[in-house]
Amino acid sequence: MLSTNTTLNLPLTIETEPVTKKQNLSQCRICDAPAQYAYFGAISCNSCKMFFKRNATVEQETFKCNFDGYCEIKRGNRQMCPPCRLGKCFQFGMTTEKFRSPRPTKTKTKSLVKLSILNSLKPDHSLLTTSQWTLLSNLYNSYDEFQVLLLGKSLVDTHNSLQPMNATYQKLVENYLLSLYETTGRYLRSNDDICKLSFSDRSILLRNAADNVSCMAGAFIIHHFDLYSLDSYLKIMTAMFGNRAIFLTLWAMKFIISDIVIFKLALSLFALSKTTYLYSPNIPIDSTNSSTIFHIQNKYAEVTWKYLNYRYGWYEAVKYFHNIIYWFMALTMLMVPVQTCSTHVDNIDSLVELTELTLILDDADEIIETKC
Repeated sequence: MLSTNTTLNLPLTIETEPVTKKQNLSQCRICDAPAQYAYFGAISCNSCKMFFKRNATVEQETFKCNFDGYCEIKRGNRQMCPPCRLGKCFQFGMTTEKFRSPRPTKTKTKSLVKLSILNSLKPDHSLLTTSQWTLLSNLYNSYDEFQVLLLGKSLVDTHNSLQPMNATYQKLVENYLLSLYETTGRYLRSNDDICKLSFSDRSILLRNAADNVSCMAGAFIIHHFDLYSLDSYLKIMTAMFGNRAIFLTLWAMKFIISDIVIFKLALSLFALSKTTYLYSPNIPIDSTNSSTIFHIQNKYAEVTWKYLNYRYGWYEAVKYFHNIIYWFMALTMLMVPVQTCSTHVDNIDSLVELTELTLILDDADEIIETKC
């Protein structure tokens, strides 16, 4: 099973604690200043976010409280005792593991990060260049599926021990869906090509990408655990999304390839697809810089084809690429009924809003750090 260190316990909108959309999201956990979003694992204001980012990796011997660590950190005095402020950051769940790696400049060469799942492959890299292996690694690691897989397995393990439609199982399904949306948001914030788009292009692309990624990942997990064979799960999903969405998901699952690397490459390709416009008149057709999007798609498609050819040989590569195309077509059709589901729409709205704000703040931080 693939790895990550994500934990989720979310409500029906994308947040970091089981509360309503606005409740308990108005205060920084560190200093009680106004705050709405989680940074590095805890809901915090921008000031405490930057404080933690600057000081979390500093040698702790340099931090010593004059009052034995009993300072009360509030908005008006948060600058008075850095040791207690930093301690409170760690106490409420902030972690350096959530730091984003700095984006490389054009003059730097990305180091090749090998995937653990690729270590078993032959050492012949004649088909993929070093930069393409690096891209493959980045795309693979951008989608962090551990929590979704964990909850998917829990759905299977719990099913036989509970009565059909049990309230506990209903809640488990809701938590699984929430983790699916949250994982989608993290993917969008981790994909370097999406992050580097212009503000206008990124704003237009995000909603469609969020729809595509969440639906594709959902179909893959259902296929992986055969969740539709679970009566209770199927009844809950039918009640939420309708019979047509279930039928189209089953159709899409016929083309799924179980290889997790292929799934993640296909996911990145589908994230940038705008073909849903052809099937859903309710989606506004906004214009983006098509040449930029096509360049990214072509880059992903070339890496996908070369990986298939490298891993399976030319004949199987053709069959698998054919399957990916049909998978895209089926998922595109699936998007229409799914986008009429209020639960899905609300969660997409929340994760797109959070993603847009996070990327804007990241851009601002980079500008500030560049000028400092």
